[in-house]
Amino acid sequence: MRALRTALLTLSATAAATAAQADAINILFVGNSFTHGRYDPVRTYNAGFGSGDVHDLLCPSAATCTEPQIQVDPAKNPPPGATLNDQLNYLSANPTARYNEPGPEGGLPGIFLQLTREAGLSYNVSVLAVSSATLTGYTTGTSRQYAGQIENASWNQLILQDQSFEPLPSTITVNGNSVATRGNFSQFQSGVNQIVSGVDAADSIAGKPFAKVTLYETQPLASYGYTSNNPAEPIYGSSTSPPGGLNAPYVGDADPIGAMASDLHNAYKTAAANEMAANPSGSQVAVALAGDAWVTAMNLGIAERNPYLVNEPATEVDLWDSDPLDACCTTPVGYHPSTYGAYLSALVLFDQLTGVNPETLLEEFDPSNSSSAAAALGISTQIAQQLAAAAFETVQAGGPVPEPGSLALFGCAVLGLCVFRLAHLRQVQLSRWRAAARGSPAQADEGRARRPIAPPTGRNRA
Repeated sequence: MRALRTALLTLSATAAATAAQADAINILFVGNSFTHGRYDPVRTYNAGFGSGDVHDLLCPSAATCTEPQIQVDPAKNPPPGATLNDQLNYLSANPTARYNEPGPEGGLPGIFLQLTREAGLSYNVSVLAVSSATLTGYTTGTSRQYAGQIENASWNQLILQDQSFEPLPSTITVNGNSVATRGNFSQFQSGVNQIVSGVDAADSIAGKPFAKVTLYETQPLASYGYTSNNPAEPIYGSSTSPPGGLNAPYVGDADPIGAMASDLHNAYKTAAANEMAANPSGSQVAVALAGDAWVTAMNLGIAERNPYLVNEPATEVDLWDSDPLDACCTTPVGYHPSTYGAYLSALVLFDQLTGVNPETLLEEFDPSNSSSAAAALGISTQIAQQLAAAAFETVQAGGPVPEPGSLALFGCAVLGLCVFRLAHLRQVQLSRWRAAARGSPAQADEGRARRPIAPPTGRNRA
């Protein structure tokens, strides 16, 4: 079975390479820190001013860059303070000492670019990601000066990501109680509609086919679903809420991460369907279910569900950021993606945008290949393979995949496909059990997000 699967993956990889396109596809990623990645090594990956780099529209050249040029990293250069809380208080009172985000930025688009190279595809990748920006902010709000760079005929594909909580329903039900969130679905829908309408209009004037639009469904937030009693990873500052508060609305739900992911899934799918129903002759709008893939990774035992535990599962990676000093002071740890989380989301985007199974990218999983995205980000080939499987299975299922033992897997129309997928998922879990027997795979990983049980860092709103 394994030999057959390897042969099929090799054949698929060869087919993908021979399908490489002569003319590069111009693709633009629009979002905020969940797109540019916030932290190194993700944020600067494949960033630069060369023709083969990700083109950061906020930083087109060293002379015209509107982003900071000097990195400030309090995790590497700790601020004054005898305790972590003292250090966080110092950062809160001194904004210039907080972690910043110098340009140019590569981020998830940079990971995507590397994966397309390995697949033999030709993409010209650009990014426009203002931290904390919303989609309506790019059209009528604080980032509207960039609308002209988005709504023009330059793009063959367009990826749109909104602020982490905006697509949520304004109220949810937790344990029978109505709880307010920071969600504003109508605003989210308006942002999608305005940008797609503007791009379609530009394409019509230029006489070119409409750009393909994909909504990037972001991940659920650990800080919205759990409280932290871990002194090394506090939920600090302006992001602090009592359970059921605006910054902790899912706390108390039996499955807070699954519940928030489900609400995001429904919002992104609904927004795409609404846009196409209102403009049936316009751009087709798809959804990349990156947030759902996070839940799949948790269900398969690849990633931990509650990142605030003092004693964390030895063989499970942390998909969220975990350094409170770097996270400080408007968002907490458990909010932004870690290196692992960014890589998983990029794998889903790659699968959705290209139609190529990321498991076929054999260069990514070759331990001797130092030029892969996984190697550059400090992710072991074993973890990279498992995350690729989680991404592929999620895209195939159209949502989070249950645990391998769940009978829900057999709800497919074709039993043979279900049996194959069940065997595949059991193979993923088996590889994790074998790794556990040899020792934690995390020992080989150096990605920022693996959450060594170590001190500080944390937060900037997405």
